[in-house]
Order: sequence, then C-alpha cells, then structure tokens
Amino acid sequence: MKFTVRTSPNYRDDISTKRIMAELTTGLLAVFAFSLVYYAMNEGSSYAIHAVILMVTSIVTALVTEAAYAAIKKKNVTEHIKASFPLVTAIILTLMVQINTSAVALALGTFFAIFIGKLIFGGFGQNIFNPAATGRALILTSFAGAKAADIVSSATPLSSMSQLGWIITDPTKVESFLQQFGGLSGLFLGLHQGAIGETSKLLIIIVGIILAYRKVLDWRVPVFYIGTVLVITTVIGVMTGAGLWYPAFHIAAGGLVFGAVFMATDPVTNPTSAAGRIIFAMGCGILTVLIRTKASLPGGVLYSILIMNMLTPLIEKYTDGWQIKTIGRNKKLVAVMAALALLVGVWAGSTLTPAAAEGEAPAEEITATLGDSLKLFNDTTSNAPEVLEKKAEGDVVTYKMSAKGYAVTEGGYADAKPNIVEVKLNKATKKIESVTVLEVNDTNGIGTQVKAKSFLDQFAGLSYEDKSATVDAVATATVSSTSVVKAVRMAVEDLGKE
Repeated sequence: MKFTVRTSPNYRDDISTKRIMAELTTGLLAVFAFSLVYYAMNEGSSYAIHAVILMVTSIVTALVTEAAYAAIKKKNVTEHIKASFPLVTAIILTLMVQINTSAVALALGTFFAIFIGKLIFGGFGQNIFNPAATGRALILTSFAGAKAADIVSSATPLSSMSQLGWIITDPTKVESFLQQFGGLSGLFLGLHQGAIGETSKLLIIIVGIILAYRKVLDWRVPVFYIGTVLVITTVIGVMTGAGLWYPAFHIAAGGLVFGAVFMATDPVTNPTSAAGRIIFAMGCGILTVLIRTKASLPGGVLYSILIMNMLTPLIEKYTDGWQIKTIGRNKKLVAVMAALALLVGVWAGSTLTPAAAEGEAPAEEITATLGDSLKLFNDTTSNAPEVLEKKAEGDVVTYKMSAKGYAVTEGGYADAKPNIVEVKLNKATKKIESVTVLEVNDTNGIGTQVKAKSFLDQFAGLSYEDKSATVDAVATATVSSTSVVKAVRMAVEDLGKE
C-alpha cells in the first residue's frame, strides 16, 4: 500500500493551494494600491514612488533568497519558488512597515523573514513562526533608526496614544486627539499615516470577507481576534470612564485588522481544528491588548501572533481528536479564554491612569522620546516661518519666529495658530546659542513635547554654517518638530542677509 503525505496545509491539494495564494496576493495588492493613491494624493508622488521601491526591493530579495537556497540544496529553482510562495511573505512584510523605512532595512528584514522565518525550518509548510512577522520583528528591534532620506512619517495613532498613557477621559482632549487622524471615521477609512498597508480598515474588511467566502481564510480567526480585543477594551473604556470611542479606537488604529485578516489566518502557523483556531485567535486578542497597554508597545499585534505561534503545538494537543468526543472539552477551553479576557479587561481598567485634562505641563516636566533625524539646514520653501521680532545684544541676535506646526498645516483645527519659537544666534562664534519654544498650538500632550529639554538641547552649540547638521525629532510629533527646525533655518537665513 502506498501513502502520499504532504506537509501542512495538507487538507488542500496543490492546485487549490496555488489558487489560495493567488487570491491572497490579489487581495494584498488591492490594499497596496489604496496606499499608493493615498500617499500620492496627500504626500506627493515621491512617497508613492518610495512605496513602490520598497515593494520591489522586498519581492526581489525574497526571490533571490529562495533561488539561492534552491541552488545550494540542488533543487529546481523555478519549481522551488513556485511551491514556496515567497511573494506573499514579501508583500505582507512591505505592507507592515512605515513609509519612511529604508530599502536596505526592508531587504534585510525580507531576507530574515524568508531564510530564518521559513527556509531554515525546511521551507513552506514547515515553519513555526509567521515569516512576515519575524521579518518585521527584526526591523523593529535592529533597524528602527534606518529611515529613508526626505521621507517623513508622522506620528501613528497608537504611538500617539502610547505617549498619553493609553487612556484619555477628558472630552476636549479626546476630540483634539482623534481630530489629528480625521476622527474615528478617518481611522477606519485609512485617511492617515501608519504602516503602508494597515490603514484602511474598511478595505481590509471587504477583502477579508471576500477571501473568507472564497475559503481562502477561516473567518473564525479574524472574528474572534477582533472580537476579543473589542470586549477587553470595552471593559477598560467603561471602567475608566473613557467611553465607547475607546474600543473603536483600538480596532481602527494600528495593524489589528490587517494582522487578523492576513497574518493570524496563516494555516501553517495556527492550529488546524476550528476550536484550536478560536482559542488561538482569542489568545492573540488578549496579548495584543496587554502588550499595547501594559508593555506600551504599539506593535502588539506582531508580537501577539509570534507568541501564539509558539503555543500552537500546545493548543493542538488539547483540541485535537474526534470532534464529537472533544466538543465538550473544547467549549470549556473557549469559556476559560473568554473569562481570561474579561479578567484582563478588569485588571487593565483598574490600573491604567487617565491622561491629564486639557492644559500644558510646565516645560521642565515635559519628556519626549526622540525618533526620526531631521536635516537642520534644508529648504524652507514649504510653510516657511515668519520673523515676528528681532533684536541684537552684542554678538547675540534673538529671533522670535512664527512657525506653522501640525495644527495649521495638517490638523484642520478651527482657528489654528502657529507655534512661537525663540532662536538665539551668535554672530561671533557662528553657532546657535539656544532654541526655546515659547508657545505650542499643536495637539496637547503630543505636539507640546517639542518643549522637552531633550529635544531643544540638541540645537545648542551647533554651527549654523554646518549644512550637514541634523537633530532628532520627537518620535510622536514629527510635524511639530519640523516646525521648530524650520524656525531655526529661517532665522539663520535672515541673519545671513545682513
């Protein structure tokens, strides 16, 4: 008797697997096309071109890695690539990164995803971890500072919320916070910056429904994943007094919907039984909220999926078997996960401290995490600051500058006002004496971080003749940071006219 055995996913034949991967690729490219249109219309063609460069870089790296592996193993390269489906991993990984990611960082992440995440385990169907997630983890941990030149990514919704302690209860602050992303509707539609393919939840859900109907993915995984996050964050919102906008924000912000539809549904790295997949999805939901709110890592989706990948064999052990006999046990396991989700919600709700009400903290109390590097002496043609006041005392010339920040350029705030920046320049030493932010009219708690000492101290002592000088922006307030940098540039340009 002859038995034919295939590696997982072993419940589909070769033809159906190819069809599944082809339809999945089509869905992913639809999401990518939306992203290209968004960046071309809102940030300019250079951003869309950079996104295409990133996609091509990842695909080429994936193909070259697979081809090299096949050649070393003395396999038919063409047949190996056809059976390994590297394009799916490359596309998913590209859609997971920020628009300002450098091509080199993405190439290294793609190599890691393909070789370490998949090939080292024996290839497609034998990997333990989601390959794209492993590649993204490498980029986040090892190449977070590898940014593309002249491509600026503004603060993401989750990173901004992280800076506010994950809870906002003051209605005024909630409104101003959500307004910078176009409100909840803007978050849901994807009218804001974020990871390249994670922003339009509406489009991802539509694609997910189509793929579920076509049996490309198991609908239970995204439904129970997102549903678990919804329940936990609703409990947190009720307990803290944040309100029902809070669970809606957690679902509409970040990569939750993208991860639930395109990553957690990977049949290779999640359980094979229906009950096992429900438990897997609920575990992802619980970990996502915990990582976001308690570890203060916006990328909770990525790490939750990787952790649950490790637990897949354990889940299989307790849910595998004849379904008629195991249904009672499986129901109890699902009930335990539901109870755990509620407990997590109660615990998190009782320990999270709401952000302060409207009103700025004194400058010395403001702290900031620095991120993207900004060129100090570049062009000032876009939203150029204005000189409000200028006075000289010996060699030191003090400028009071009006600089258009987030509220004026992007926020859409009613009666938006520019930021006010004081710049002191020393004509004798040709250095910047100091930079002080006198007034910030950008989002409270986010834009106001440009008053932080850690950010402003970078300017002191820099030569304004050094055209290569750079400073690091506040990680969650890139636009506000840029307004301060532009104020310094314009002050230097004005002094040069004397």
